[in-house]
Amino acid sequence: MNDVEKWIYSGAGVSEGLRLLNIYAPNCHWLKDGMEKAPGIFRRILMEKLESLSAYGKPSGSETGVEETTQHKRKFREEWTFLNDPDCPMELKVLASDKITTWQNYTSGHEDLFACSTVKECLETARKVVENYWRNRKIHSEFVYYKEHHAVLGEDKVFAESKKLESYRRLSIIGLIKKKKATEDAIWRVKSEMRKGDKPHLLAERRDRLAEKQRTLAAITEMIEDYERKSATRR
Repeated sequence: MNDVEKWIYSGAGVSEGLRLLNIYAPNCHWLKDGMEKAPGIFRRILMEKLESLSAYGKPSGSETGVEETTQHKRKFREEWTFLNDPDCPMELKVLASDKITTWQNYTSGHEDLFACSTVKECLETARKVVENYWRNRKIHSEFVYYKEHHAVLGEDKVFAESKKLESYRRLSIIGLIKKKKATEDAIWRVKSEMRKGDKPHLLAERRDRLAEKQRTLAAITEMIEDYERKSATRR
């Protein structure tokens, strides 16, 4: 387990996340600014950015990994210019990070197919390739629709997640604490399922569920901390 995985596993705190970002991508100023202004929204982008960079085992600036995707990212920005628009929905900015990650996972998995030595390895790798391909295509549909209509399609799970968190922001502090406990319990259950390792075909779904619960927990924690800060200033 590397530093980024340990950080995510422990709850993805803002301060430690920014420290890691400074190591892996010191020039990523837009993400630093976003984390300081709206950590609840940008934490997911930070998590996936660091996961993507740390997957190569080296900080930004090394001769492998990040440079291999530079051309793709440049074409990506040129094709989806609306991501730079001030009125671009935050959900699409989050999906942009997902789209790049799934593309990287798809291409690396495709290469891994040629290195498989057993049927089991081939099946697991093929599953990774297919899952990331379809996830990428679903995000592509959201992007194409917005590019053509300047309106969200809204079918991706990130929109439902966003609405859920927005409803949480209207809860009382007691309600938030209850949601935090329920989410922590849900995370424990998913991790328990994953530790058993008895259903490998559900591993990807469980990883997604765990990531979603961890993002929710991080957002709720930020809401509680924000409430406490505001309460302290009123004293």
